[in-house]
This record gives sequence, C-alpha cells and structure tokens, in this order.
Amino acid sequence: MHRATSIVTLSHWTGTLQSRMVFSWMFGASEATTEPTPETQRGGYECAPYTILENHPQYQVRNYPSRKWATVLHEKHQHQANNDMPMSKEWKQQPQNKSFMKLFGYITGANETGSKMSMTVPVSTKVTTEEEDGGTVMKEEMGFYVPTEHQETTPTPKADQEVKVV
Repeated sequence: MHRATSIVTLSHWTGTLQSRMVFSWMFGASEATTEPTPETQRGGYECAPYTILENHPQYQVRNYPSRKWATVLHEKHQHQANNDMPMSKEWKQQPQNKSFMKLFGYITGANETGSKMSMTVPVSTKVTTEEEDGGTVMKEEMGFYVPTEHQETTPTPKADQEVKVV
C-alpha cells in the first residue's frame, strides 16, 4: 500500500471574481491495477458522494454532485494582519479554527432542533478573491457535508450563528 494525496481544485472565473474550492487529504491506495472506486466511508466517517473523473498516481480529479453542506464564511481584507501559524499562542483566533469550531458546534447540537449529526469528510474550503473599493477581499467558506440521513430534513442553524446550509 502507498500513500497519496488527493487534491481536488474546482475553479470558476466571473469578471473580477475568482472562486476556487479545494479538498485535500491523505488516502491509502492499493498497488493493484484495478480502477479506483469512490469511498463511502473514511476512518469511520461518512464521505460526501463523488465520482472519479481522473486518477493519477498522486491525486484524483473528482466531481461532487449537488448536496447540502453546512458552511461558514470568513472575509479577510487586504489590510488585515495574517496569522496562519498553527503553533502560535493565538491559534484559536485563526479564521480556519474559528470557522471549524462554529461548524462543529452546529453538528453537535447548536442548531434550532438540538439535533446532533455525525462528522463527515472531507471538510471543504471554497476560496474567492474579489476586488473592492478598499482593495482585495479574500473570502474563505469552510463546509461540512451534511450526512445522508439529514439531507432531506437538515436542522436549521440558530439565528445568531454564522452557519448557513447551502
């Protein structure tokens, strides 16, 4: 068995708006020459459904069909300081960690019905860059795939949360 990284990048350009969604995680693959099949579970977590468009030795190109995801959006303006150091004293204040914890709260019962949902994989991040009057704004939208059992009746986020179901 060898280890490979799966990176899926979906890009879309509209005028001055650039949108990119990236999924990245490690996966084990067999040395066998059989065609790979989409995973439905990884490490005990449900996987978002997908089809494999291309298979390469170090990555796969995948298509994720339209399904419900719980998301949180963080905007970073060009003039704001950047703290992406995971081992710094302020690691809990990093936008990625704050977004993850908001989503984690939502799936562990901080929603209108108090419903708990299982964690799923992958955790997605959609990054867009826009030019505004004050300069460049980078928007990072983190998302958790809503488990299959909650796709039809997805719990509504609380009004004071920044979580949206899309």
